[in-house]
Amino acid sequence: MRFPSLSRHDAWRAIPQTLCMRGLGLVFLACCGLIWPELALTITLVDIGIICLLFAIADLFVAWAVKQESSSSARKIGALGLLGLSFGGLVLTLVAMPLQVMRAAALLWLVASGVAITLVGSTSSRRARASSIIPAFGAFQLVLAFLFLMAHPLRAEMVLHASVSYAASLGGAQVLLGLTLRRARPSRERLTVTA
Repeated sequence: MRFPSLSRHDAWRAIPQTLCMRGLGLVFLACCGLIWPELALTITLVDIGIICLLFAIADLFVAWAVKQESSSSARKIGALGLLGLSFGGLVLTLVAMPLQVMRAAALLWLVASGVAITLVGSTSSRRARASSIIPAFGAFQLVLAFLFLMAHPLRAEMVLHASVSYAASLGGAQVLLGLTLRRARPSRERLTVTA
C-alpha cells in the first residue's frame, strides 16, 4: 500500500494543530510538577523530555519530506524540530547531572537557543517578521539566560524547578505560535489561490 506524499501545504496545515497539542501537553505536565514538586518533579521533567523528543523527530521527518518542494519551509520546520530535540535532550539529561554541570548546561542552552531563534526570526521576510512572535521569543530566551546567571541557583532542586517553569512558558509560547499560524493560514491560502 502506497501512502500519498506530504506536500508543503499539508505540513503547514498540520503544524498549528501539533504546536497547540504539544504546547498544551507541556503546560499540563509542568503544572502537575509545580503543584506536586516532591512527588512528580523528576518524573515530569522526564515526560516533558520524551514528548519534546517525539514531536521533534516528527518535525524533522516532515522537514525532510517537504525539502524538495520548498527548502524554505523545510528549514523552518527543521529549526523547530532541532529546538525541540535539543530541549528534550537537555531535560532528559538534566535530572542526572551534578549541580555545576546542570547550571552550565541550562545557561548554555538558553543562550544558544536564544541566538538561534533570533537569527531564524530575523532572516524571515519583512512581512513575516512584522506578524511573528519568533524574534520576541528569542530575545526572551536571552533575557532568561541573563536572569538565570544572576540568580545562580545553589541547589539542584531549584534548577529542576526552574526547568519545569520554563517548560510551562515554552508550552504557552507554542500554543500562541500555533494560534498565530492558524490565523495567518486563511490569508496565505487566499494569496496562493489568487496567484
